[in-house]
Amino acid sequence: MTKVLEITWYGQSMFSVSSKGATVVLDPTPPATGYTYDPVAADLVLMTHQHFDHNYTDGVAGEPKIINASGTFEVAGLTVHGFDSFHDAKHGKERGPNVIYCWEQEGFKLAHLGDLGDEPSHDVMKKLHGVDIAMVPVGGVFTIDAEQALRLLRDLEPAIVLPMHYGTPDGTVAVEPVELFTRHFKGIVREIGIRPIEITSDSIPRATEVWVLPYK
Repeated sequence: MTKVLEITWYGQSMFSVSSKGATVVLDPTPPATGYTYDPVAADLVLMTHQHFDHNYTDGVAGEPKIINASGTFEVAGLTVHGFDSFHDAKHGKERGPNVIYCWEQEGFKLAHLGDLGDEPSHDVMKKLHGVDIAMVPVGGVFTIDAEQALRLLRDLEPAIVLPMHYGTPDGTVAVEPVELFTRHFKGIVREIGIRPIEITSDSIPRATEVWVLPYK
């Protein structure tokens, strides 16, 4: 039987990842960031840090379990690992901590890097090895920028990169556009025109590709 994930990007760093057994919402973002949507039903909410544009629980419906820390958690049939990292290049002295989340869902290994501001430790990179789908900030200013993201991806080698936390026509947070990242990526860049996107084992590329998702 073909296994399917449905992934929706809502803007900023907010995604939902749905399978038959569970829906995970990551870094729910408020209307103040320029992105509007109906509340998203979820079994689990993962928040990488406690800044206003990543912890908008009013954007989530239902009675989900909320995780906002590092560690290992068992929720809705999923095992989620949270790894400590930093929101800046000065060990969190400027913007605080950040949690990278990694989990398996429907046979896919996923990672959401949150507002990563510096290269993860060697130990964390080892634990992220083999990721199929990586949600990566590329807009700079408050996170790693396009050049840093490209270097990280050369080491991580995920199958699919979903860029996030970049400037859009509707976004109010002053970060750089995704083109600064995509124009320098050496592999295939796909502009996805539908939401949600369905990912199956048959659609996983052998070499890293960037898939730019619509937010509305």
